[in-house]
Amino acid sequence: SSGINAEYGGREQWNKITNVYPCRTECSSSLKLLIDNWNVGTASWLRRVCYERSPISPTNMTYLLSATWHGFYPGYYGCFLSMSFFLLTSRKLRRVVRPLFLRSAPVKVFYDVLTTVCSLILINFASMQLCLLSLKRITTLYRYFYCLPYIICGILFLFCPKPKVKTQ
Repeated sequence: SSGINAEYGGREQWNKITNVYPCRTECSSSLKLLIDNWNVGTASWLRRVCYERSPISPTNMTYLLSATWHGFYPGYYGCFLSMSFFLLTSRKLRRVVRPLFLRSAPVKVFYDVLTTVCSLILINFASMQLCLLSLKRITTLYRYFYCLPYIICGILFLFCPKPKVKTQ
């Protein structure tokens, strides 16, 4: 593969084999954007192969496939299923809460900074499980954090109202 993706306005784009966008990853204001800009090729493949074809719970099925692809250590499943839960919660919360912060530029900037920090905390918490691998080490991690990421996300998921569907 040459690395040339396509031509845009007569200019070649040498991004065909790009696998990560570091600035977009580190400065993402949502978990979805963070995940979309990390491991780009694999994310695209998982989207086409699993997410778009899954008849039930495509997000959970995609993360389950990704965990299985990595191997059979408990840490892989803990990481990817945690990310699935965090992503579903953040999607639901974003649809309801984000419109409230679009009133003015300073309020939107506050929201973006807050969601960026929260996204980085959640991805780092989930990724620790990927490194720890064993169930004993992961349960120790949960005890150190008092399971707070799960408790907070669970409460937000349960008590956040469903977003209103726009009618035309």
